[in-house]
Amino acid sequence: MERGARAAASRRMMLADMATLSLDELRRFISLCDPMRPLEPGDPLYVAFDEGTPVRGDEGQSCIDSLQRLIYLKDETRQLFTGFPGTGKTTELKRLKVRLSEAKDLPTHAIYIDFEEWLDRYTPVSITDVLRVLAYCIDREAALAEGKDPDAEPGYVKRFFDFLSQTDFELNKMGFSAFGASLMLELKNNPSMRQRAEQQLKLRFQQFAKEAESAMVQAILRIKTSLHVMRVVVIADGLEKLAPLREEDRQTMEASVESVFVQHAGLLKLPCHVIYTFPLWLRFRAAELGALYEGQPAVLPMVKIADQSGATFPAGVSKLHDLVARRIDLPRLFGNDLDATLLPLIEASGGYPRDLLRMVRQVLINARQFPIGPHATQRVIDELTQQYAFVVRGTNLPLLGKISTTHALPQESAEEVAQFGRLLERWLVLAYRNGDEWYDLHPLVRRAPIVRAFLDGEEKGAT
Repeated sequence: MERGARAAASRRMMLADMATLSLDELRRFISLCDPMRPLEPGDPLYVAFDEGTPVRGDEGQSCIDSLQRLIYLKDETRQLFTGFPGTGKTTELKRLKVRLSEAKDLPTHAIYIDFEEWLDRYTPVSITDVLRVLAYCIDREAALAEGKDPDAEPGYVKRFFDFLSQTDFELNKMGFSAFGASLMLELKNNPSMRQRAEQQLKLRFQQFAKEAESAMVQAILRIKTSLHVMRVVVIADGLEKLAPLREEDRQTMEASVESVFVQHAGLLKLPCHVIYTFPLWLRFRAAELGALYEGQPAVLPMVKIADQSGATFPAGVSKLHDLVARRIDLPRLFGNDLDATLLPLIEASGGYPRDLLRMVRQVLINARQFPIGPHATQRVIDELTQQYAFVVRGTNLPLLGKISTTHALPQESAEEVAQFGRLLERWLVLAYRNGDEWYDLHPLVRRAPIVRAFLDGEEKGAT
């Protein structure tokens, strides 16, 4: 009873502190600031960053504008698209899917594939992984286009099972009914089964690749016939999320990704248009990507909130203000002096939408009364600064110093470029694009004591 009374008293005190804000309202605001949730097309929370004054692209030309234009101009294309997690890649690709489906030049059907559903993002990837998922998902889309139940009438997945079971006695004993359409998920979640399948596929790789290509050609034709469309576009998302779970696995993971997108680039050509997402670091490690695919990869950059000299860029700040205002009641939660409460969070984010939302969300979780004061904002900024400081290593400092000064891609050596890619992957360096592409340290990295001391020393040495 005493414990229940204390809990009730604590709840009453919290409600009193929050004045007119109920716990249900606070929960809703916190949920709306989830930095991990991509927005679907038409979501009222969406901010049109690429409209009006350019804040993350060229005048009148966004990343998806560029992707769409090539699709309109050519019969078949292979394009690459990348960017930082949480900048809105998935949201933009889903918006592109809607645009393409409404195309005026040719009747078009767009297929969105989320590779994260079918592959373990922390396991090194192979070209066989990518081809089997593509063949399975496109074949499944064809069945849906024909009005069939792809789970009741498995197509490619049955062919794939039969191909494996020809030489895998244990799999053959289980029979297809043991897995059915869930075979693809079994290969994702069962490491030993995937390893066994990989061994079999490597032994007969050319035959497997030909089978997958044949299945995709047939599926594309079925989609065009059933839906009366003349163009099919595959959007292969989620491959940019491939990353090692442990630092000691980095070399193996990166080699596997490079093998898929560089050594096996020819096998990623489909009998239709296709857009692949890929890890940002590979763009700086494999200079030949532009020649292997349809021009240089498209990169979704940060929102520009300051120029290279550090002067505020009002248009970008305004867009991020809108990002937050669409999710929460700013006057009730952040008060009327937003320059003291919200603006410091925007500046600390460096124009990175995910970091801004995670800081706003943490402010709401921490707060005991509303509207909050500047101290609540500063506390969260200090906490995230410390998190970034933990990631910085002494060996990173010379390159961080160079980027802070030049704002350019370092190109003195292959190792330096590779290190630059790793800094981007950890969000220690952010990318911007307004005309030319340029780079800067994440503001919270710049505030980290080890970085601040190094940069101060560099300035004193220069004078």
